[in-house]
Amino acid sequence: MPVLTFTRRRTLLTMLLLCGISTALMVWDVKLPQITVRSVFLFLLYPFQWVWSSSIRLVGETTQRVVALGETQKALTEAENQIQELQTKLLLLSQLEKENEELRQIVDVKKRIQYEALYTRIINKSLDITSSRVLIDRGMRDGVRRNHAVIGYTKEHGFFVIGKVVEVNIFTSVVELLYSENFSMGGMLPNGALGVVSGQGGWHQYCVMSYVPTEALVEVGDVVSTTTESDIFPAGFGIGVVAGITTSLRQEFFKRLYVKPFFHPMQAQSLFVLKWSLIEEGGKRE
Repeated sequence: MPVLTFTRRRTLLTMLLLCGISTALMVWDVKLPQITVRSVFLFLLYPFQWVWSSSIRLVGETTQRVVALGETQKALTEAENQIQELQTKLLLLSQLEKENEELRQIVDVKKRIQYEALYTRIINKSLDITSSRVLIDRGMRDGVRRNHAVIGYTKEHGFFVIGKVVEVNIFTSVVELLYSENFSMGGMLPNGALGVVSGQGGWHQYCVMSYVPTEALVEVGDVVSTTTESDIFPAGFGIGVVAGITTSLRQEFFKRLYVKPFFHPMQAQSLFVLKWSLIEEGGKRE
């Protein structure tokens, strides 16, 4: 039994020896790296280098983003300025289109007037409210003269009386409105009845038509127009509508009519001065 045990141990030792020799032969040609102080220092320094380079790269990218953001903000500001300029131009264009449309309408209306007319505007509506006067932007240099008729136009009423020129300056003129206390003119009803239309003052802004025959058929809403008896106003222009009818106590043979003028100072913007007179037309009365 001892001999057998030794033999087993010898076999085991032989196998271990052979394994050791084989392992030595396998690693005989492997060269291990040389470890130096420099390699150890670089190994320890690498994390700091990575952090530093990452920080530098992050700062660079952030700077580029800030610059790009600034350029974007600048471009946005320029775009907003361009939008504002375009909006201003669009507004100006719309105003020009509106003015052109108004001018076309004015030209079209002016063509309908049978007499020489001059387009004008009211530039001061409160020049003299007690005497019902306004200032227009046409004067002596435009050929305006005293007692020239001033008319207006609307689609609803057509041409109607505004007043007459009472003062003329070089660039402007003063117009006395038809409802002034100092204003009177001849008026005619649709049935041909005549009367005298007189203003009642700027506070009232209406007129009274006197000396209308009692037998004349008059209804509220009848249109009063100019007659052929005026030296200033051609016949056929509207004055206003009958708003009320009374009988004069002093003159029992006449009616007294309240006339609401077509003209309203807060609505009229564009007017026309008629360069016309009965004398110039060759129709001077005896």
